[in-house]
Amino acid sequence: MGSKDNKARAALRGESHVMSELATRLLCVEPNNLVERPWGGDWIKAFKGVASEDTQALPVRWGEAFEISAFDLDNEAARFPSSLRFDDDSRVNLPTLLEAQGKALLGEAFVGRHGACFPLLPKTLDVKELLSVQGHPAGHTEVYVIIEAEPGATLRLGFNRDIDADELSSTLVRGIERQGEFLGLLGAESNATDVQLMVAPWFADRAVDVAALSHWLEKTASNRADHAAALLVELKALYWQVLDSMNEIEVRPGQVIYNATPERLVSDSGRAASAEVHALGNPAGLEILALEIRRPGPTFRAWDNVRFPQRDVDAAAAIGALNLCATRPEEFIAQRQPIPDRDGASVSVDCEYFRVEHLMPDSARAIDVPASEPHSLHCLVGAIEVSANDGRVIGSLKRGESALVPAGVCAYRVRAESPAEVVRVSLPEN
Repeated sequence: MGSKDNKARAALRGESHVMSELATRLLCVEPNNLVERPWGGDWIKAFKGVASEDTQALPVRWGEAFEISAFDLDNEAARFPSSLRFDDDSRVNLPTLLEAQGKALLGEAFVGRHGACFPLLPKTLDVKELLSVQGHPAGHTEVYVIIEAEPGATLRLGFNRDIDADELSSTLVRGIERQGEFLGLLGAESNATDVQLMVAPWFADRAVDVAALSHWLEKTASNRADHAAALLVELKALYWQVLDSMNEIEVRPGQVIYNATPERLVSDSGRAASAEVHALGNPAGLEILALEIRRPGPTFRAWDNVRFPQRDVDAAAAIGALNLCATRPEEFIAQRQPIPDRDGASVSVDCEYFRVEHLMPDSARAIDVPASEPHSLHCLVGAIEVSANDGRVIGSLKRGESALVPAGVCAYRVRAESPAEVVRVSLPEN
């Protein structure tokens, strides 16, 4: 390999002149760890500052960016690892570096509890269409920090009435079967992606009758058009039945939503809190850009809102993981609480899985962060400079950029020339 790999190789070998630098500076990851999703939007590339030439295939829709991805036991995280680029232009995958030099960068105590990894999976989501209706295992909650949102944008979160598991399961299985049956009625030349482009706006508009699709159905389903139309009517009723069973929460920039089973229900059930049923996004296609914070782990997709082509779903696994009792929208809105003696710093979520702080420096106010174990920083607004106690600059971030803070950084100060916001995400230390 060429000379440009020297610093990356030296880091993997643990050479002292490189490791002493890495262990005491922000590990700023490359911002172009983007993933195409069928529900993706238009904002994430500008937010991340990623130009077209920084991406390989130029997919139609970028749906999310893996911010700090260094947990290879999670299949999705392993597919999209974060990478570091050194000043000699050499690169290294973050999980590879942590596996080789975890104790030097993360500290022995941290590695002893979590392994040589970062056991959270923060992402930036750009949601333009509805995500699937989904859930996660017990102990896997989620935070959504809303960065941008079109006026009136909403998401669905938590059931708004008590749900019967068997009834929901049979309803979803029937819907999936009807969807496959409908696709089978169309001509062999029909492309599932083209079908989605045609029917998605119709499903999203509750008031439009199936007659609006009659010409298309006669062309694509021929003498089976009436049967196809009847299936679409049934599927549209189910599409809205599922959405109407969940709380609709309007979102706005700056809002923090904590997707976790309400404490009153955790106490009654005796099971660990988990993410409630959720379908991020909205039928109207009003865009949402959010920082999502969660632990690595499986996602159970129960229902995909009649999306074509059909994706894998596991309604039984999802329903088994979900709280089926009624919840209220206000139970998921997290309030930012000022942190005593730290002007400009607040905390919105402090649970047994992670802590989410918001640092808001400006030209007149720097924010001190006490020494702690490794954590991540995510710049949502403006730009910041980070310096050590001795005044040495140890890194900088601008809007859309993230960094892992090694154990050797200790205490630091965050400065900004104009109003900025940085989210700090840490794990429990005991």
